[in-house]
Amino acid sequence: MQAIKELIGRLTKYYWLEAILAVFFFIIALLFVYDSFALLSAIARKVALATSGLLLYYVVRYLKIGTIEWEHPYDKIYSLVILVYIGLIFAFG
Repeated sequence: MQAIKELIGRLTKYYWLEAILAVFFFIIALLFVYDSFALLSAIARKVALATSGLLLYYVVRYLKIGTIEWEHPYDKIYSLVILVYIGLIFAFG
């Protein structure tokens, strides 16, 4: 439970503007779309793809690199390369 509070605290500290904009534009999109169920379905598919891609990235990174110490520059570069690779797979797959 403490980890969830810490995560929410970090999100509100660093991403408060993005969260407000996302909620605002989501409401705008729902107001001006003809078929709101199709919009919600499309958003759900996109979120599911994005989260499964990030989960796959984390698993692959953990299996190949392990925990990153963030001291060695090659670990960071390799982690970013894996992230871009999996992002491209989910974007064009």
